[in-house]
Amino acid sequence: MGRVRKNTYNLRGFKRSFIFILIAAILVGTGSVLAWEQVTRRLSQDARESITSAGRELAENFNYLLEAEFQILSSISVSIESPAILEHKHRLVTYLDRQNKRNLFDTTGYQAPDGTAWFSNGQTRQWFLSPAEVATVYKQGKYISGRRIDPFDKGDILVFAIPLQEGEAQGVVFATHSASFYRQTLTANLWQGNGVGMILDNKGDIVLSAPKSSFGNIFDMAADFSFDGGFSADKIKQDMSSGAKGLSGYALREEHRFASYYPLQYNNWYAFAVLPTAFVAEKALGLMVMAWLICFSVIAVLVICIVFMLRMQHKNGRALYTMAFVDALTQADNLNAFHFKYAETVDNFKKQGLPFALVVVNINRFKAVNDIYGLEEGDKILKQVAQALQEGLKEGELFCRSSADEFLLLLACPGRTELALRLDSVAQRAGRFCQEDGKYMPLSLTCGVYVVDEDAPFYILVDRAKLALSSARQHAGAVYAFYDEEFRRRIVAEKHIESHMEDALQNGEFKLYLQPKCDFKTGKIKSAEALVRWEQPGKGLVPPDHFIPIFEKNGFILKLDWFMLQQTLGLLQSWKAQGLQAVPVGINFSRLHLDDPSFVDELARMADNYRVDHRLLEAELTESVVFGNTAIMKRFVDNLHAKGFSVAMDDFGSGYSSLNVLKNLEFDCVKLDKEFLMREEGSARMRAIISGLVRMIKSLGGSIVAEGVETKEQAQFLQSIGCDLAQGYFFYRPLPPEEFTKLLSPAKKRRRKAG
Repeated sequence: MGRVRKNTYNLRGFKRSFIFILIAAILVGTGSVLAWEQVTRRLSQDARESITSAGRELAENFNYLLEAEFQILSSISVSIESPAILEHKHRLVTYLDRQNKRNLFDTTGYQAPDGTAWFSNGQTRQWFLSPAEVATVYKQGKYISGRRIDPFDKGDILVFAIPLQEGEAQGVVFATHSASFYRQTLTANLWQGNGVGMILDNKGDIVLSAPKSSFGNIFDMAADFSFDGGFSADKIKQDMSSGAKGLSGYALREEHRFASYYPLQYNNWYAFAVLPTAFVAEKALGLMVMAWLICFSVIAVLVICIVFMLRMQHKNGRALYTMAFVDALTQADNLNAFHFKYAETVDNFKKQGLPFALVVVNINRFKAVNDIYGLEEGDKILKQVAQALQEGLKEGELFCRSSADEFLLLLACPGRTELALRLDSVAQRAGRFCQEDGKYMPLSLTCGVYVVDEDAPFYILVDRAKLALSSARQHAGAVYAFYDEEFRRRIVAEKHIESHMEDALQNGEFKLYLQPKCDFKTGKIKSAEALVRWEQPGKGLVPPDHFIPIFEKNGFILKLDWFMLQQTLGLLQSWKAQGLQAVPVGINFSRLHLDDPSFVDELARMADNYRVDHRLLEAELTESVVFGNTAIMKRFVDNLHAKGFSVAMDDFGSGYSSLNVLKNLEFDCVKLDKEFLMREEGSARMRAIISGLVRMIKSLGGSIVAEGVETKEQAQFLQSIGCDLAQGYFFYRPLPPEEFTKLLSPAKKRRRKAG
């Protein structure tokens, strides 16, 4: 069957290629004939379009060049603002000289508010830029002079200037370029120097001209022009007054020319491009002849390709099939071949009445094998595992290598027990390759199995097998896991949550709750933690552990965090407006905020917008957020402290590296994970551990909040060892904002004591 498919593939591929090339040759030939018939009528239009394009590109290039000059001046002005440069004239001149050489200006300088100008060449002048010009700089933010005389070499120059960025009337930074500097830009798109590029001011005076340095007024020169019908010098004046672009033809000394003009972004200047009509037409005709030659060449090449393919198709067919359907390393089928054969194999299983399963097999920690033993040994292991998997196949079953260290099988599945035994056997057979030539390689396999019971697209079935593989890899030592209805229910539940989360945020279904943090001795509320609750209409509360992990995975947690921050800031603002004694509120932030370098600044900006004291906000960071990102977290925590926010480490003791984190990061508060109190409450050993942790944390200068305090005995013990605050049901459950606010009201001083 495989060889028949290869031959069919080769024949079909040849026919398609032959027909495609033949049609392409016919289309190219027909198109060439039609194009030639249009040559004459298109020559004039091509000439006009070429001139228009040249004028537009001249304007765009000149605008880009001027903008680049201003950007360079802007960066120079930022550095000059530093007192270390601006207040020491020797450093200022040295810096200007260095920047002048780097940016290829003629001169660079700074002019103080009193009119004294320092130049990069060490010279000084009084009022190099006149008071009127300086006023224009301050008003417009950018300034370009007309042509003026260079005070040093008496040549023609243009002057660029911008104000210092900080404050008003703090001086200006300027730079100069000679008029000749712009000749290349003016002629870059004018057909190898056969045209003229000019920059004109709004009166028609020529500011710059190339390649000939002719200056004067264009409207005075236009007296000798014989314009094409419908055009005149007055029409050009009107266009320039209104900022319009245009194209005009005219004759001068029996030579016809086209001139296109476009407005520039600065000084109401205009860019003019002038080209001889005959030259453009000659170029267009030459291009058409070249196009004819190219067409004939293409047709000839296509004919040669047809002949060549007739001779080479059979030889290349096998190579094409191998590239498309064979894994280069193991010589087994690849995923394309597996997919191609899948439907027919499934039909055979169904005809025989055999249940079947899709199995994804992964080599555990294969990257480590490559790192330790090298890529050559890694490739050898892949070949041996492929051989072991193929040897375990029965008639009519499929196998392929689907990716680097992953394989795919389609196996008969009379029952789960029988299939599980087969997978165990395959794993053991592959493991035998771990010991060879005196080497011991710790190799093991993990399998994800989906017993196919529906007609779903192939890649959906593969995804379900991979979900089972992911489940198996979460359990140490597991060889396999079967996809079942629990997977399906979890996926459906996640999709349901994801499909409703945006609407829930818009409809206000996410609610702010506050859980107080209380003083052990008095029971007085000292602070609180902001918690999110999802109240779905008609369904009640959705537990946070049902939706928070999903939001972390899809990134929606970022929107929810900002929403909860706004709710918290609004509440703090309302307490202030009511004259209540506000207490600090802790807010949990996702690890995804670490990727946003502007997060802390945005947090401060929002607090300022609500007029909330930064000390009333506490960022709570869980140990899982901190772990593995110590350097990033240190910058993050330092930035929060710099803005006046306090930082708490939440769930302390829930991970592996709590002590290491405390060593590297400075937290204002540490919250003991509630699991400490749930583990053998009466155990002397556990009490000793908690006591030791409290003493250590207190010695570092941080306060301690105990989470999950639910009994009087727990509260008394934690108070006795020096914990500062308690958070738990023994004091208060999480409360809606209105109930929490009542507890702050002077008229209702409800307090509960720990003892």
